[in-house]
Amino acid sequence: MLRAISLGLLGLAVSCACVAQAPGLITILEGEALIVRGANRVRAAEGVRLAAGDIVETGANTFAQIEFTDQSVLELGSGTRVLLGGSPKLKLERTMFVLAGWLKLTNARKDPNARGWEFRSPLIEFGSLPPVVVIQVKPSEVSLFAERGELKLVERMAGAAPGVVSVKQGQYYRRATGTRGALAPAAAAAFVSGMPRHFRDSLPLRADRFKDREVAPKPAPDFAYADVEGWLKSETQYFRRQFVERWRAKARDGAFRSALVANLSQHPEWDPILFPEKYLPKPAASAASGTPAFAARPTP
Repeated sequence: MLRAISLGLLGLAVSCACVAQAPGLITILEGEALIVRGANRVRAAEGVRLAAGDIVETGANTFAQIEFTDQSVLELGSGTRVLLGGSPKLKLERTMFVLAGWLKLTNARKDPNARGWEFRSPLIEFGSLPPVVVIQVKPSEVSLFAERGELKLVERMAGAAPGVVSVKQGQYYRRATGTRGALAPAAAAAFVSGMPRHFRDSLPLRADRFKDREVAPKPAPDFAYADVEGWLKSETQYFRRQFVERWRAKARDGAFRSALVANLSQHPEWDPILFPEKYLPKPAASAASGTPAFAARPTP
């Protein structure tokens, strides 16, 4: 009970501290969703402001709408895992990284010169959001439909030069791991039938309803290694450094630490946290041999 209260107070403190720089606001939530925030996990709710670096995870039969300060909108379907923003040191403040799920992105920025959100996933990325695009990300496949506007996406290829693909309005793009993507003049039937029903309509903006309200997220059960394994093994070591800073306290948990050690080859940046003794300054050669570093001079 005491632990739950402590987590709740911590979640509230973090939420309030990040209001001014919150990248988004949850304005619609049907079903359940969790937020990994720092080394804790909290429950999403309508009116909760998201902090930079939050990971939003939607459950089964869940729909969520997130509105940004520039009036761009991110809609999430079931089973979606998305990281919003990240460490300023790594220049990830306006990057959304998606591991899995359904997303509908509506770019409604008032100022075209303002920095927009960049999209990244294991197979594709693009630097600016088109007016409206629907995306499904699977472990080994990505599909995309340019509902309105067009975009240039980059195909990420391990050990090969990335490819650039122009997707025009009304075109459908699909790519599987290890292959180049393909374009089609219309969305595939399976894509359309699997798309969340809310994506078929333009939903009203609701951010003003929470303009003068602060909704604190409620605490949720701690996350285990398996819950964040996809993030710990994602991307480059450069990208993953942010998780070391956020979750270093989890290395003191026995089960979490054991899993980190067992999978260390896939996230070696955790080695200094797990085995700090390996990184201590080495003793001087004179000290190792037992000889004083500065022998006393003999008395004349």
